[in-house]
Amino acid sequence: MKASYHTHSDFCDGRAGIEAMAEAAIAEGYDILGFSSHNPLPFPYPGVLPMERLGEYRDAVRALASKLEGRIEIALGIEADWVAGACAPGDGRLDPGKFDYRIGSVHVVPAPGARSGPPEYRYTAVDSPAHEFAREFALRWTGDGVALARAYFKAVADLAKAGGFEVLGHFDLIRKNNRGSARFIDEDSKPYVDAAMEAVEAVAASGAVVEINTGGMARGKSDSPYPALRWLKEFRARGVPVQVNADAHAPSHLADEWRRAGLALARDAGYRELRIFTKGKWANVGLS
Repeated sequence: MKASYHTHSDFCDGRAGIEAMAEAAIAEGYDILGFSSHNPLPFPYPGVLPMERLGEYRDAVRALASKLEGRIEIALGIEADWVAGACAPGDGRLDPGKFDYRIGSVHVVPAPGARSGPPEYRYTAVDSPAHEFAREFALRWTGDGVALARAYFKAVADLAKAGGFEVLGHFDLIRKNNRGSARFIDEDSKPYVDAAMEAVEAVAASGAVVEINTGGMARGKSDSPYPALRWLKEFRARGVPVQVNADAHAPSHLADEWRRAGLALARDAGYRELRIFTKGKWANVGLS
């Protein structure tokens, strides 16, 4: 069964409407497509779903599910951010009963020494455009890659411990801006590995599904899916279930070539099943 539960649209930072995304999924042979707009945050932030449009988003996705019944199964989700000191997936701002599932994710971490001021000053986005990240890393973090990696993986661990979500999004998103000559930390170094392992253990204890996320590959931002094979093997050793998600922001991100990369990574890590949400419940299906 071909499914992806991490899909954005023009309700947030996606580049197409929900029907266009669904039609692209149908053309690629998907059986299930789940939408997961970035949740409203308690402060202004670009690319998220505004709180005043939350109800409109839910109604639109449910209406699309009815319209496309028999052609594709549509699920309603939300990507709920953990922002230290500001919001969490289970903090009550989002009614979990109105969604089929929630993807818990970390995109920003507290910046060093920033305890007041506007959000863009208090937090560092680990997935910001490369030039913005490089400037932020040099000025705010003074080039301390260890400190940034520890802050990121601590946020992932804190998210896992707090709960309130069913799927863990892009476990090591911090890799996005750690490529080639722009690398800010050695991913094989002891500080990085220790920080990541603490997050692995917290996620494994949470009972959440871990997504294999191919969005960075589709957008040319990474050479492999998240998480890296090393961490996916650790999740497999702990019996953590996985699913393959496109993290699609445009119809082309749903192309089968990206899904194949995610499936190959799952096989390499030793997985033989995927966890899916269908017809109102979770189930395991063979990895095909």
